[in-house]
Amino acid sequence: MAYTSLYRRYRPDTFRDVIGQDHVVRTLVNQIKSGNIGHAYLFTGTRGTGKTSVAKIFSRAVNCLHPEDGSPCGKCEVCMELALSGNFDVLEIDAASNNSVDQIRELTDKINFPPTAGRYKVYIIDEVHMLSKSAHNALLKTLEEPPEHAIFILATTEVHAIPATILSRCMRFDFRLVPVQKIADRLKFIFDDNGVKYSEQAVRMIASAGQGSVRDALSIADMCVSYCSGDITYDGVLEVLGTSDPVKLVALAEDILAGNVEGALEKIAAMCDLGKSMSVLASDLASLFRNTLYVKNCGSAADLLALPAELYEALKGVAARYDTPRLLAAMRRMTEMEGEFRYSTQHRILLEAAVIAAATEPRSEGGGNVRELEQKVAALAKRVSSLPSRGFEPAPAEKDARQVWGRVASELERRGMGMLVLAASEASVEEHDDALVMKVSAESALRILRDPAHRKAIAQAAEAAGVGKPVVIEEVRKIEEDKVLPYLTNMFGKSLEIK
Repeated sequence: MAYTSLYRRYRPDTFRDVIGQDHVVRTLVNQIKSGNIGHAYLFTGTRGTGKTSVAKIFSRAVNCLHPEDGSPCGKCEVCMELALSGNFDVLEIDAASNNSVDQIRELTDKINFPPTAGRYKVYIIDEVHMLSKSAHNALLKTLEEPPEHAIFILATTEVHAIPATILSRCMRFDFRLVPVQKIADRLKFIFDDNGVKYSEQAVRMIASAGQGSVRDALSIADMCVSYCSGDITYDGVLEVLGTSDPVKLVALAEDILAGNVEGALEKIAAMCDLGKSMSVLASDLASLFRNTLYVKNCGSAADLLALPAELYEALKGVAARYDTPRLLAAMRRMTEMEGEFRYSTQHRILLEAAVIAAATEPRSEGGGNVRELEQKVAALAKRVSSLPSRGFEPAPAEKDARQVWGRVASELERRGMGMLVLAASEASVEEHDDALVMKVSAESALRILRDPAHRKAIAQAAEAAGVGKPVVIEEVRKIEEDKVLPYLTNMFGKSLEIK
């Protein structure tokens, strides 16, 4: 008997076997239980997430005579009839190869014929976005008002390519990427069912390589079973996937982060000689930098990544030596290569250029060696703490004459006598042991400040401000007169008086 691939042998037969699409399954099961069956459904999502499988299960469940929890029983005569490949009640059409308007018209002409075994005639149109514009228009009227016995299920990976007139007439279900852990659990069940030995790291690697697609993961698992002869190991999965040795990959990443261009180019040359794909190597480096960022910034990275203990410890060391901006810049360099590889045949040259650019990229402020920086900061803190604390006592605020007058001025303003503060704004202030001396040159300011009522107010404000000494108002002219008169007398030869 011909070998049947794992993804075909373990295609779900009931809603209970569908993984990762609970939101879709629950809605469809409730519709079947309540009898509220729609006439048009749209299943959209990435490849291998269960769109066609769910459509087939649903087509049998709506016709089953004795559904079990919303799923087809697989035992009644209708289920047995629908299981045959020649039945006419469930028709699966590939729109990629049947996309002309004539083929859709032929379908709509036959839709009025009633089902032969069950209650509904179900049309599953796969890759419906491949239909031509005229074919979409031919389907539109029938999709809007089909016969009561007809159900349409449209499946697509490119929902944006479907006309809005079609979308508005369907119940849309978005199929999500399946979590890695659920794919891993499914792989373990299949391996156990087939008596295949495996390691946890190997299963996790296969599940991660599926990138959310169960079918892709099962196809990889099929190759690993054959390659490893029934005993799947982590190294065997790496060989099947064509990825690089993690130890060598970490060493290459270290050279890039440390700026060792020569060492990085030598390692790339060695890997190229082994036949490694440059596009796969760039993808592996991007994944390694991404995992290192997880280790550095996420406390639960060990559980999320599920890497081998040796590899996790190696990434932990890399994460401790380099900061997040440095790791992020290197990862971006590698992820940018994916687009460049598509339009060039010189993959090795492109990768080497990207590695050199990543290795010579300017470091972020503070440097990349966090441990060395921390040591320098600790040494500096130790030196600062050892400095003597004596000899740096600040002078009291009272020694500054301007500060003392500032307290008096604040008190005057509080009492509503801002005029006095304004008059004294251009005066020079000196603090003596027995008085606070204000030297005024302007005659108008001098008259204001020497007014008896104003002098009393200044004295009261000084006392309230805690100055503790009188405020003396002096005229600058009188202070300088003794020096000016002898000078002028000597110059003009006669006695002068200043009135």
